[in-house]
Amino acid sequence: MLKKTKFCLSIMLFTLLSAAVCHGQAVFLARKALGAVQHLTNSVTGSGSGAAQQQEVGSVLLETDANKVYATALRIIQGNPKFQIIARDDVSKKIDFTDSKREAVIRVSQLQDNIAQILVSSVTTSGTKEDPSFVVNGILQVCKEMNVQCSLSGN
Repeated sequence: MLKKTKFCLSIMLFTLLSAAVCHGQAVFLARKALGAVQHLTNSVTGSGSGAAQQQEVGSVLLETDANKVYATALRIIQGNPKFQIIARDDVSKKIDFTDSKREAVIRVSQLQDNIAQILVSSVTTSGTKEDPSFVVNGILQVCKEMNVQCSLSGN
């Protein structure tokens, strides 16, 4: 009976220690991802008109409150005379806007108590090549306004 109890306690201890190590690794990975701006671009040729559209997506994780991030992004968009807000949903923290050359949408989500995600997507509407770093520059501007260190990910 004593051997069985020791064996069960050993398994429980191993399980608890394993869980702690896994959690620690997950926290390390999350910390490494904070402030790393992920970016993806794509060009698509329209079937009817032959005009090319540029699609761009960017994302970053920030160690802050999503409401503050959303308020900062909204203030930046409203403060830029080039931008016109098409739609806005403060509850879901989503803003659709345009600068007459492209349409973009920004969504801010609270992933954990102190981790927020910015996700931005844009597509050109002019049919001409535009600045391919529009989304990245926008994300970096939000980071700068919030005094959060962000940089373009090397991946």
